[in-house]
Amino acid sequence: MTIDTSTYSVIESHLDRISCIEFWDIDIVCIKLKEEVHIELEDIKAQRYFLSNKYDGYNKHLILVETNANGSISKEAREFSAKPEMNSTTKATAIISNSLADRILINFIVKFTKNYEVKMKMFENKQKAIDWLLSFKQY
Repeated sequence: MTIDTSTYSVIESHLDRISCIEFWDIDIVCIKLKEEVHIELEDIKAQRYFLSNKYDGYNKHLILVETNANGSISKEAREFSAKPEMNSTTKATAIISNSLADRILINFIVKFTKNYEVKMKMFENKQKAIDWLLSFKQY
């Protein structure tokens, strides 16, 4: 299924220290990381808590992460993000990045999640990322 990235609507949004989290009417949760942010373990735990409270117990999240250049993530946050329980309410995660540094960090996380139930893939193109996520949508 292909959907034009301009045809969705934001039905709810939430700001935290590191990002803006949007819930789209096409059943995608978009996490837009802020510019030049350093992600700490506490940030990841806060997002996990927030998203787990939005989980209905049946429909797992389809997550689109939009990274920004000049951002970073602590070792503790990176390792915590790779744990299976971190992704227990997520069906698939698409990460958009054009930065080589981000791609190296993201590949670390993708490598560890390969054997988990959640699917994770990196993209340079937002449209392709959305199309891939929508292939997991239950109708």
